[in-house]
Amino acid sequence: MDYFRLRGIGVSPGIAIGEVRLSEEVIFTSRKESIFPHQIKEELRRLRKALSRTGNQLIRIKKQIKEKIGDEHSFIFKAHLLILEDKSLNSEMERIIKEEECRSEWAISRVHEKYQKIFESINYEYFRQRKSDVSDVLSKIYRNLESAKQKKMVDEQEKILVAHDLLPSEAALRLSKGNVLGVAIDMGGQTSHTAILARSLNIPAVVGLRNVTQRVKDGDYLIVDGTDGEVIINPPLATRREFSSKKKKYDDYRKELKKTAKLSSSTLDDVRFYPLANIELPEEVSFAFSLGAEGIGLFRSEFLYLQTPTLPKEEDHFSIYSRLAKEAYPSPVYIRTVDLGGEKSLPQLKIKKEPNPALGLRAIRFSLRDKDLFKIQLRAILRASFLKNIRILIPMITEIEEIEEIKLLFQEVKEELKLKREKFDENIPLGVMIEVPAAAAMTDVLVKEVDYLSIGTNDLIQYYLAVDRSNELVSYLFKPFHPSILRLVKFIIDAARREGKEITVCGEMAADPLSAIVLLGFGLRKFSMNPIFIPRVKKALRSVEYKTVKNIVQKAITLKTSQEIEEYIIEKILVKHPKAFLMGQIT
Repeated sequence: MDYFRLRGIGVSPGIAIGEVRLSEEVIFTSRKESIFPHQIKEELRRLRKALSRTGNQLIRIKKQIKEKIGDEHSFIFKAHLLILEDKSLNSEMERIIKEEECRSEWAISRVHEKYQKIFESINYEYFRQRKSDVSDVLSKIYRNLESAKQKKMVDEQEKILVAHDLLPSEAALRLSKGNVLGVAIDMGGQTSHTAILARSLNIPAVVGLRNVTQRVKDGDYLIVDGTDGEVIINPPLATRREFSSKKKKYDDYRKELKKTAKLSSSTLDDVRFYPLANIELPEEVSFAFSLGAEGIGLFRSEFLYLQTPTLPKEEDHFSIYSRLAKEAYPSPVYIRTVDLGGEKSLPQLKIKKEPNPALGLRAIRFSLRDKDLFKIQLRAILRASFLKNIRILIPMITEIEEIEEIKLLFQEVKEELKLKREKFDENIPLGVMIEVPAAAAMTDVLVKEVDYLSIGTNDLIQYYLAVDRSNELVSYLFKPFHPSILRLVKFIIDAARREGKEITVCGEMAADPLSAIVLLGFGLRKFSMNPIFIPRVKKALRSVEYKTVKNIVQKAITLKTSQEIEEYIIEKILVKHPKAFLMGQIT
């Protein structure tokens, strides 16, 4: 047996050790099988039968998943039913059969190839991951072209699931059975359905491994380290023992974190802080709250644009936002208006390709160019605000003029709703994201124009240091502890606090325990992050005294380099509050 170590993306923390179970995928035909003109009618009937079988199958699976692991995970199949009912998708397959006089297999393959190219052209991982939903539905239709029931392999043993690209429905079915120890996949990213589901079910998972399926066979021995993003194939005995010990420590650590989720969010000297969740799907609300979230600090509304090939209607927006408000009530929900355009473009937006999309027509710039589309979203958010726990968050603000224009549109929409006698929160808070250096530098002016601020540290650091963190040649320069970054963030927090305005950090700095401690020392009280990181950040902040941390970071930001700052903070906090460092809390 060959021994290999592969690096991927750790999307669900923890360690799994066990035997491999390889998953088979549908191979779409690359051969066109022609039919005679008089056979077209029968072939269309064959396709429609497959569509009907697929619809019944999705309804059945949706019910099954709801019963097994809850309604919050059956959303996959709701989305798939929408795709199945999409007229443009079905008419395209029928058109190919008629015009090319071919079998349904070829028509489905052609449509599959078309959609894969569309999604691959999108330079934004979250949107690219949605191609698997279309693949999933088309795979089911393809299988259902044959009426004979396929034999199912029954394997109830606990094993590690290895696949090239696990389709969403397969992920839900397989992971919900309780016999999957871990997951290792060639494809995928942080926002794939498999990643979201694995995290919610506490199944260690590593994706983006490229060729793990070519390296293993059924029965091979595997270690999946979802924390560090590593997969070890057929490890020697010493390595197995090492990771068995790590697994026990991590499992004990996870139990401790579960306890932390239920504890109060206060420092040792009773300074209150608020852990909030960044989410992309409404189905993640209950999961976030189970981990200790006290609100939704950032709801990325872009996912709405992935439900159909056409632009979402006002009712589509309203349905999602009102559901969010109800599920989170009475806790707050911060809905970020669509951050689309630039590298996050979609075909239905019809935005021309730009030479530098990161600095182009995106986020609020796009919304203010297409005001009708923006007003649809604003109306829906306002209509959903009747419970008075929704806030509106505007991304990528650069200047005061943008805020003034937004307020005018906002007032127009409010007047329209009043004429229709629609109920809404007339005092709904309006906030902006500070993620552009220009906005950061004049925070003291901007903050007077809005109800609250949210710092998007990912983009802010990238723009401020002129570093593309996804570029391996310069990513070493992406330093949250760079003295200029810490001074800038402190300036923003101070400006908000002077005006008595609420301020949140919703970038990755909020999810890192050491960074969160520094932000606490600056006076920050609201930390918004991926839900899986809430327990460890909460544990770290509960383990320190605010007054001690405040003094430490005041000294730290006078130092010259990020390394000096980091080492100084760790050293000083270790002396005063060693529990903040227990079990890898700060790494």
